[in-house]
Amino acid sequence: MRDLALRLARSGGAGALAAGADLLTLTVLSELFAVEPRIASAPALTLGTIVMFFGQKYLAFRSSGRPSTRELVLFALVQAGGYGITLAAYDCALRFVPWFEVHYVLARLIVTNLVWLGYSFPLWHWVFRPRAVDKTPIRP
Repeated sequence: MRDLALRLARSGGAGALAAGADLLTLTVLSELFAVEPRIASAPALTLGTIVMFFGQKYLAFRSSGRPSTRELVLFALVQAGGYGITLAAYDCALRFVPWFEVHYVLARLIVTNLVWLGYSFPLWHWVFRPRAVDKTPIRP
């Protein structure tokens, strides 16, 4: 249980880095370039996803070595689901909670944290699990 709590804390730290990249991009696109937050959401989330992969691999799950094809593919599959859930939930939050139209960054924080905790973090255990070591006995 202690290991899971530590991994959750490290995952949260890595998520904070990814959220920073996501929110900074969302804010810059929205405020400096006048891109509607619903439109700016996709590129911002994409950058956050890239930061998230490396943060989860090396910080949270402490997977060693270069990213493997297996990790990249499985992470992409998990993130595709998370990406869709996040975009849909964020869009719903902005559409149905008028207060979030003004506070779109807070809406994004709430949505991404709910998706991380309820969807992504549990599945990343499958993505970054250590590969089985060859257990073939060594013959003398």
